[in-house]
Amino acid sequence: MPWLLLIIIFAATAIRPGLATAQAPAADTPPVIYISAPLIETRWQDAPSGVTLIDDDDITDGRAPLQPTDALSLSPGVLVQNRNNFAQNPRVSIRGFGARAPFGIRGVRVRLDGIPLTTVDGQAQIDAIDPGSIKIIEVLRGANAVLHGNASGGLLDYRSYSPRHKPMAKLETQLGGFGLRRLHGAFSQQHDGNDDASWAYRGAATHLEQDGYREQSAVERRNVGLRFDHRQGDREWFVILNHLDNPLAEDPGGLTYEEWQSDPAQAAPLAKAMNAGQQVEQSIASLGVVQSFGTTDHQLHAQTWLTARDFRQQLPFPGDSLIRYDRQIVGASLNYQRPLGELMLHMQLSLEDQQDERQRYCRNIDLEPFLCRSGISDDLALDQTESARNAGLGLQLAGPVAKQQGRWIIGLRHDQLNMAIDDHLLTDGVDNSGERVYDETNYSLGYSHNLDEDWSAFSQYATSFEAPTFTEFANPAGTGFRPGLEPQTSESFEVGLRGYLYDLQLEASLFTVRVYDEIIVDADPGADPDDERTFYRNADRTRRDGVELGSRWWPSILPRLQLSGALTYMDARFDDESSKDLPGLPDWSAFIDARYQFQQGYFAGLSAQYIGSRYADDENSVKVAPQTVADLRLGRKLSSMRYDTQLVIGIENLFDTEYLGNLRINARNGRYYEPGAERRVYAGIEINWL
Repeated sequence: MPWLLLIIIFAATAIRPGLATAQAPAADTPPVIYISAPLIETRWQDAPSGVTLIDDDDITDGRAPLQPTDALSLSPGVLVQNRNNFAQNPRVSIRGFGARAPFGIRGVRVRLDGIPLTTVDGQAQIDAIDPGSIKIIEVLRGANAVLHGNASGGLLDYRSYSPRHKPMAKLETQLGGFGLRRLHGAFSQQHDGNDDASWAYRGAATHLEQDGYREQSAVERRNVGLRFDHRQGDREWFVILNHLDNPLAEDPGGLTYEEWQSDPAQAAPLAKAMNAGQQVEQSIASLGVVQSFGTTDHQLHAQTWLTARDFRQQLPFPGDSLIRYDRQIVGASLNYQRPLGELMLHMQLSLEDQQDERQRYCRNIDLEPFLCRSGISDDLALDQTESARNAGLGLQLAGPVAKQQGRWIIGLRHDQLNMAIDDHLLTDGVDNSGERVYDETNYSLGYSHNLDEDWSAFSQYATSFEAPTFTEFANPAGTGFRPGLEPQTSESFEVGLRGYLYDLQLEASLFTVRVYDEIIVDADPGADPDDERTFYRNADRTRRDGVELGSRWWPSILPRLQLSGALTYMDARFDDESSKDLPGLPDWSAFIDARYQFQQGYFAGLSAQYIGSRYADDENSVKVAPQTVADLRLGRKLSSMRYDTQLVIGIENLFDTEYLGNLRINARNGRYYEPGAERRVYAGIEINWL
């Protein structure tokens, strides 16, 4: 096997003389952590709500970074289900928001280097993010619509490596089970000119292939990114270019319980018959400028972006199941920040326009040859232009109280969201065109108080809204908007503590959320009972009450050890007479990661994720047992005058546990289950030229 060669190389380096080895870092007091996702940069200890910072060591460090969501389990309140289904993307929920998403990320805002990856109508695709290029992820938990717009769960703020780094080049590769082949390369360079001018650039590219554990689950994907910076005096210009080529991402579909137990590696029969999967090509271009007025506290930041996405997807069932769209998003944001005495003011204006040319085609198979109206496959079933425009105006103001013993922050944001459908098909001469307009104002009130130099207490009240996406507006009776589907709104309140206790960094949050008109999967939409598409409806009221604990520990008695953990308890249920649990959400979830740095550059890491029992449907008739999955990684870092090398061996699903990679909520015909992969061994090598 290809990974066997790398195991031999890894072992051989243990006895190879003549190379200087990387040493474990000394145990130091953790540095002061600053976060910028809340618009006004602040210390981690002063943030008024739950927030987690994840760095590049958490993302890579011996792991095989296949998805940009793999490290998010380090944040409490975040549940990641990595279905290893690249045609559907991982499912990410924060405080229970996003669990209903059949594909992509819903209910959570996603940004990459200031560029929204969440579409104007509220759906995020993260396939444009190359995990190997990410330096920092900031996770804001809770109702942060007041900061960033249409979302209920929070924000995932991804930031790539800066080109303003010492000159470097990197080459990295992994080989492993289920046909895993990954190659990543990057370079950066900075040039200093005359008159306080300089420019820098960074490029990165990744090629990923794997056959997949299940049938019909192969993937081939390429990411390329470039960034150019030019700085002169107090002004910096930057250009960001990003391209995704995803010619193959097969979809194995969901299984029934009986199919899962008999053969978890099989694909759903119709998934194979339909050759289910997707093809994507996407390009992003962004231009921005940052103007400082003497200090970084007084700054103007302007950025524009253009996203073009060409998408084709065959769903794993016959009928109106072939989707094609061409998407263009044009956007701009203007952020202005300045001090006003002891106060800090931040104003934001954002404008976005999304245009989708969408078609849906009917597909026949031999088993069911007459599903389409004409009896001919590729019969056009939907043809419409979908337009979404949003204008958002935000204000944030922060200031100290009680002689710098506390800090308050208020936020206000107004969004005007216009969604329109222009029906080109005119089935039976009926025009299903329509328009929806939402004017939403949301606000937040937060306060943090310094209990001493190490500990602070915080609290926040916030509101949010979440409009239906065009996908959620799907009408079981035909095209156009589904009648009666309304946006959901929420109110949230949280209190917490964070700080340092000797060698331990801690954060604890207690939250409660009330949601009105929550958009949920409709288990019985009416119309055609054989239509396997997903439809949505509004619930009356739902609630979420929970506790989050996050920690990092650098024990002084074992200075080479680092422990990180996240624990979440959440009671999420319908707030009505039934009081049934919201599907897909466990009461308990936990994640722990341990890393030990041995002598002579050797290191070992062990992580484990626990997900408690949860229901698959609104009626709470199907319950999934708890699961725990552990991963192991071993490696060695070697250093010389000219380059650093890292050799890694990893084992995913160390104990070969039977588990679910994803649970499909309210799936038709009992196909709730997407089995997780069996044990997989991988090996890799990374070389950095200095």
